[in-house]
Amino acid sequence: MAPSRHPVSTQSAPSVENIDKLIVFCTEARSFGEMLAFMGYSDRTKFRRKYIHPLLEAGIMEQTMPNKPNSRNQKYRLTAKGIALKETIKII
Repeated sequence: MAPSRHPVSTQSAPSVENIDKLIVFCTEARSFGEMLAFMGYSDRTKFRRKYIHPLLEAGIMEQTMPNKPNSRNQKYRLTAKGIALKETIKII
């Protein structure tokens, strides 16, 4: 495995507020590009690593086409766990 081009110390954990914003935004199925633009990110890899993978692994979000993870028509939606979590989020 090749070493990362980004030192570990420069990577920061996503803020709870940003995760909350993304969860609320994904009330309906959203494409990766829609989420990327909404959050104001330009680096697709960092966004995927920082937000998408953790939400998928936690079972909060799921792919609409899990058998075709790289499809250009792929979208992401909240699971039942994600919907329950969204109900607890207080937007100021």
